[in-house]
Amino acid sequence: MIKLSSKPNVRGIKNVTEDIRYRTQLIGRDGRLFAGLIATRISGIGYGLIIAFILGLIIPLLMTYLRVRGVI
Repeated sequence: MIKLSSKPNVRGIKNVTEDIRYRTQLIGRDGRLFAGLIATRISGIGYGLIIAFILGLIIPLLMTYLRVRGVI
């Protein structure tokens, strides 16, 4: 004789629910991160260009000027 349980498999349902919740949170985090990166890319490119300009052009010119003046 086969006994049937009237209790549902709650542990399995909880595990699946937690797995779905975890995966949706990962998707949400990924989406928010991507949105933040897209929103700040123009300012990041601008800051990078300014810093590259300062390091690549202004500082060498300033160093050359100071060497010619005999300060360095």
